[in-house]
Amino acid sequence: MGTETGTPTPQHGTASGVLDGALAWLTDHAPWFGTRWDEHFPPRDFAGATVLELLMLCRLLRRGGPGTAHPGAARLERAAVAAALDVLPEAGDAPGPAGPAHRLWLLALLADLGRPTGTVTALAERHPPAVPGPGTSPVHALELRHVLGLAGLPAPPELPGTEPLYDACVAEHAGRTGEYDAYGVTHTVLYATDFGARPLPGDASRMARVLTGLLRAYLDEGHLDLAAELLLCARIAGGADPGLERRGWEELAAAQRPDGSLPGPPFDAAVLAGRAGERATAYVFRTCYHTTLVTAMAAARAGAPAARP
Repeated sequence: MGTETGTPTPQHGTASGVLDGALAWLTDHAPWFGTRWDEHFPPRDFAGATVLELLMLCRLLRRGGPGTAHPGAARLERAAVAAALDVLPEAGDAPGPAGPAHRLWLLALLADLGRPTGTVTALAERHPPAVPGPGTSPVHALELRHVLGLAGLPAPPELPGTEPLYDACVAEHAGRTGEYDAYGVTHTVLYATDFGARPLPGDASRMARVLTGLLRAYLDEGHLDLAAELLLCARIAGGADPGLERRGWEELAAAQRPDGSLPGPPFDAAVLAGRAGERATAYVFRTCYHTTLVTAMAAARAGAPAARP
């Protein structure tokens, strides 16, 4: 469906404009991904959960290579690393409800960005990540394999390889269109390819068709969070129909708020109108941060050639 080309597309130009505003907003709100969260919102299963996602974006932005990075990428990375280091003591060494894999993930991302803060090997020896058991989505096992690969750690023998895990994820999630399964499909693509660094281990043309169908459905629904993730994954899998991609970027650009944030599914303008000051800032962050972040990921990827299925 997609072809390899270095020629910028019309949607790439739109995506680039969206990226400018999104990165500026994320940079300005980086402390909220760290300890500022605790001042306004319920505790997370893992204190570093939100800043993990911000570091993933920084890692993706680095892939353009010297001289091609977005001018706002370095500023965002400094702010994201500062937020991660700030929350690191709160994240703790002992496993919490999210398990030790997420702390490994945080340390591995910091090390990958040139800020090692501890030995992931020692942490893994003290608290070995458990392989998800029967009854859980295979996406969780694929996530664990992604984390161990990023950390440079060997996978336990009972953890299947990426290809069989990918096949299991596709079998479980790709035939359904509900929100849970749509996120299952996008996470499958991201973990199996290291966010687009490697080709899909399975039939890319089939996955591109699945993603295209989901993208059309969630654009029709106005679900911008999933639309952004699906645009990102469709580009990794070979690209959706160019007209559909263009529509996606036009709708994201039209929805982007003047401050650069993108409203997520919980955002309600009427609720925001009843708040002011810090309460208003907190509301916008809680309801917009994830959609803004995944839109920035998709926009960063939009300038890369689509993979050839």
